[in-house]
Amino acid sequence: VEQPFLFTDVSGADWFYDEVQYAYANGIMTGKDADTFAPYESLARAQFAVILHRMNDEPEVAYADTFRDVGKDIWYTDAILWAADADVVTGYSNGNFGPADKINREQMATMMYRYAEYKGYSLEGGVDYSQYEDAANVSDFAQEAMSWAVGNGIITGKYGETQLDPQGEASRAESATIIMRFIETFGE
Repeated sequence: VEQPFLFTDVSGADWFYDEVQYAYANGIMTGKDADTFAPYESLARAQFAVILHRMNDEPEVAYADTFRDVGKDIWYTDAILWAADADVVTGYSNGNFGPADKINREQMATMMYRYAEYKGYSLEGGVDYSQYEDAANVSDFAQEAMSWAVGNGIITGKYGETQLDPQGEASRAESATIIMRFIETFGE
């Protein structure tokens, strides 16, 4: 059943209207509250783990002390522990996950790549993305994932297709867009 789309801060004129509506109608993303989606607000790492958990029908997870900063019974605990167990997310070298840290575009590409691997989807189609002005800014850990994400049309350039903005914080609208492209590409 498609839910009504009633966000006061998303209109048909916005570039992300269809993507936000898709993510909301499919229960993948919710609003910040009943009336607002906050499309330009940055997304936290915990929020992206919750999105991937929802895409996977929210399997139950037994609590484990996997990350020092992910305690029991927090709104994101099950999602992060599931994603870690599925090798979709990893923490930092200090043993933390950083649930409140803003997710950047290369982290999102990496998590989507690992999620595709977890689901058994194709990891083919990577491309050389050196035409982007900031291609050299993609961290070593994210290069393969970014190549795959760009090659499969999941992440596209910003600023007139000139930059990937790998360290740029991903907004809620960008997240909805990346999720919709992923599902359209791989038939989630």
